Amino acid sequence: MPGVTYATGQSVAEPLPQFMASFKITPHDQIYINGTSSFRMPASIMTYADRYSISNGQLSTRHARGLQPEFAIGEEIGYRHTGFVNLSLALFNYNFTHRQLSTTTYSGTQAISESIDAGGQTARGAQIEIGLRPWHHFSPYVSAQYEHATIDNNLKAAATDGTTVYMPTAGKNAVNTPEVTVAVGLNYDNGSVFAGFNMNYIGKQYSTFMNDESIPSYETFNMNMGYRFKSFWYAKHPQIQLNLINIGNNGYLSGTSSIKTNGQAMMVNGHQVAASAPQYYVGGGFAGVLSFTTGF
Repeated sequence: MPGVTYATGQSVAEPLPQFMASFKITPHDQIYINGTSSFRMPASIMTYADRYSISNGQLSTRHARGLQPEFAIGEEIGYRHTGFVNLSLALFNYNFTHRQLSTTTYSGTQAISESIDAGGQTARGAQIEIGLRPWHHFSPYVSAQYEHATIDNNLKAAATDGTTVYMPTAGKNAVNTPEVTVAVGLNYDNGSVFAGFNMNYIGKQYSTFMNDESIPSYETFNMNMGYRFKSFWYAKHPQIQLNLINIGNNGYLSGTSSIKTNGQAMMVNGHQVAASAPQYYVGGGFAGVLSFTTGF
């Protein structure tokens, strides 16, 4: 097409130092500390491409320039105990620059995946996991995480008059990041009969950088049950299993597919910034799946 950018490309090299150390207090108790670094480029190839309107064939979006890779430094300190009760506790801190977020935009009705540079971000929190080794064939499990993630920069946006403004996003909560997540499970397995139940709780998640729109917390409940038969003829360890997914058919939004700067119109330094509505993923409804497997 006339005027289209023939080729774009970028090469990036980053040192990625790692540090890990642990100390055994007893044969069953350990403390550890980790220091890690990582980086990644924008995940979507469409970030590098010119885009044209489906309706009139005119250039609608020019490819991004001056892309910067996401770079992160993380620190974690924790404690582990192994035995009849397995326990893990950890505190973590992550600092990001040029945080890369995946989002969906639309050209007409065509969905296009691209990446957003969300600037700096800080995430701090704590994790805990507790699991019990099988006791009378039962093994319960609980895990939880608290994470406080904030945006470190004021992000750019286009006002209705074409002016570029900086939105007051510094200090706002990061999008698509629930503060609290919890998982609870209970399994039974005597070698032949097996069953399991698990509950997952996901806290509220913001869908705009200005934190003026969000999706509520939700929980899902799942079960599985089955029976393992003895091997016979050519069939090795045949098994029948029933999975019940989202018991109660809980309706929920599971995440944000199209992240926006602000869901409500606002004035920034005398310039009007129009509202833009995020779009969401709808969680799956109830499903029952019956399966039969065997080896040969």
